[in-house]
Amino acid sequence: MRAIVMAALVGVVSVSGGCATTYDEKLDSTLKSDASDDESAQAEQLIAEGDALWAERADEAKLKAALAKWELAVKLKATPDLAAKLARGHYFLGDGYYAVRDEAEARDSEYQIGLDWANEALKLAAPEYAAAKAAGKPHEEAIRLAPKEAVPAMYWYSSNLGKWAASKGFATRLQYKEALKGTMEHVKSLDENYYYAGAWRYFGAYEAATAGLAGGSLEKSQENFVKAIEMAPAYLGTKVLFADYLCPKLQKDTDGDGQPDGKVLFKRLLEEVIAADANADPEIAAENAIEQQKAKKLLTKIDDLF
Repeated sequence: MRAIVMAALVGVVSVSGGCATTYDEKLDSTLKSDASDDESAQAEQLIAEGDALWAERADEAKLKAALAKWELAVKLKATPDLAAKLARGHYFLGDGYYAVRDEAEARDSEYQIGLDWANEALKLAAPEYAAAKAAGKPHEEAIRLAPKEAVPAMYWYSSNLGKWAASKGFATRLQYKEALKGTMEHVKSLDENYYYAGAWRYFGAYEAATAGLAGGSLEKSQENFVKAIEMAPAYLGTKVLFADYLCPKLQKDTDGDGQPDGKVLFKRLLEEVIAADANADPEIAAENAIEQQKAKKLLTKIDDLF
C-alpha cells in the first residue's frame, strides 16, 4: 500500500470503505521531566549509549538497541528532544527495515509507537498546544500555538500519524487530513529546512495523493518535490517519493515519444537514486541506503504502473 509522507511523510489515500479508526491521543502524560541528580546522571549515560548505537543504525540490531536505551532513559527523565528521537527512530524502523521487507504488521506497529512518542514530545515541547487540545480546540488550530522548539515533535507526529492513518484506510486518512496538513504547514512556516526540507517533501506526496480525491494538485505536487530536491539534494528519499506518488499519475504522452510522461521521469529519478553515493551526507547514510533499496524495488514495478 502506498503511504503519504511526512517525514516525512506521509501515508497514501487508499480508496477503501469502512468507518474511520480514531487514534487514542492521550493528553495527560505519565512521564516525568523532573528527576533527581542520580536519575539525571543515569539518563544521560543511557542517552549517550543510545546515541552511539544510533550512529550505527545501518545495522538493524543496533537501531533496536538504541531505541531500547533511549526508552530506558526517557522513563528516568523525559525531554521533548528525547521523545522526538524515539518518534523518529521507530518511524525509521517501520518505514525503513520493515517496509523494505514488506512486513506490514510490524511496520504499522512501529508507526503507532512512533506516533505515541511524538505525541509525548509535543506535550513536553508545546504545553500551550496540549492545553488548547484539552480545552476542545481542533488540532489544526491548537498546533499553531506550538513554538519553533516543537518542530521535531510536530514533524515526526505528522510523519507517523500519516502512515498510521493510511494503514487504517481512506476513512481514517480523511479524518486526519486537516490535522496533518495544519501541522506540516506550521512546521514549514517555522523551519522549512527541517529534516532535509521535510515539509516541502511532505506536501509533494500530500498533493499527489489527494489529487482527484480531496483537493490535491499534481502541479503543486511537482513544485513541492522539485523545491525539496533543490533544498536538500543529498536526501535520496525525496526522489523515491516523487517517483512513487506523482509519476504513476502522469499517464499522458505530451511529448509524443510513445511513453507516458511519468514513466520516463519515474525511471530517471529511481536510477539517479540507485547510482547516487549514499554516504554523500554521513548523517543520513543509513536512510539513503534504505531509499536505494526502495528504489530498486519500485523500478521492478515500472511495467505494472505504466
